[in-house]
Order: sequence, then structure tokens, then C-alpha cells
Amino acid sequence: MKYEQFPFRLADEILRHRDEWHEFQRVLSDLDTDHVLRCHQGICARGGKIPAGGQSAINAYFRERLSKWEREPRLFASGDKNLRKWKMDFVKNGVGIEISFNHAEAIPWTFSRLNIAGESERVQPNAKIVVGVAVFATDSLKRWAKMDSAVGTYEVAIAWLREMKPILPIPMLVVGLDASAWKPTGVSRGTKAGLRTF
Repeated sequence: MKYEQFPFRLADEILRHRDEWHEFQRVLSDLDTDHVLRCHQGICARGGKIPAGGQSAINAYFRERLSKWEREPRLFASGDKNLRKWKMDFVKNGVGIEISFNHAEAIPWTFSRLNIAGESERVQPNAKIVVGVAVFATDSLKRWAKMDSAVGTYEVAIAWLREMKPILPIPMLVVGLDASAWKPTGVSRGTKAGLRTF
């Protein structure tokens, strides 16, 4: 898969020297329509509600391929009932990753979570990061995967990051998954509010 990058506070320079980033780049590059379709079929085979958009399958791909990373570490000790549900998607050796196909209004929380993981003194050692990576769909992937129209995109994330600069000291790399070269598929049914352009 092609992907775009927007570095914030020299995150690209930091990541260039990290094995974790090179590992994650391979995972990004390997993502293709076959992987998404296979993961979608796996979700359907387990029964339950069939996902409307392709984001569940893409999330399943990352969970499968990042199996050596710590998945969903709690940022704070489980005994802290007010903060116990704060988690990051993946972390490994100080590199935190958030895969975000959420509502556009949640974009600032994605950046806040990575920032807290790097800055808060109370974050658990296994969840502490020095650099974050936030992954979003570009408009092209949003259309290809028939994601709901409310899903936030890479383009919107960059706009938010620029506005949040004064309150975000942690270096972050924003990654946009670009499906402009992918052929359309009819696997995802989309939603009533979703994009139905293919």
C-alpha cells in the first residue's frame, strides 16, 4: 500500500533510527486488497454482525501483523478507576501506534493519548513512549472501504495537528493510508451515511 506521511516535531528523524519504525513500514507496505478481503472474510466467518465498512478488516490486519507488539496496553494502573480505560493500540520499545478510523471528532483524542503516553509521569512503564505514530485513512481509502462519512481522515488529522501544536510536545508521525491505486470491490456494503462512490 502507498501511504503519506506528515512529520511533527522531527518524528521522521527519530523514527528513521528505530527498528520498530522499519518493522511497521514493512507492515504498511504489505497491506493490500487481498489482506483486507481475507481479514474481512475471517470476521464474517466468526459470525455476528457483518461489518459495514472495511475498517474492521484493516484493524484485524494490523492486529495480526503486529503480534510481537504489545497490544492495547493500559496507560494507567488498572486500580485507577477514573483512568483505567485509557489505552493505546500498540507499543514497542518506546514507539506508540494509534490506528484511527474513528469519528472525526475523536482525532484530537488520538493525539492527546499519544502525548499523554509520552509526557505523563503516571503512565505505566510498558506504555511510555518517546515518539508516536497516528494512522488514518486518506479520502481514497475511506471511499474504497466504504467507511461511514463521519470517519476522520488523514487530511483532517493534519489540520487538527497544526492547531494543537502548542499543547503537544511529543514527536508524532501522521500516516495516511492511500488506496487510490486499489481496484474497487463490492465486499463492504457501506452504511446509509457512508460513501458509495465505487
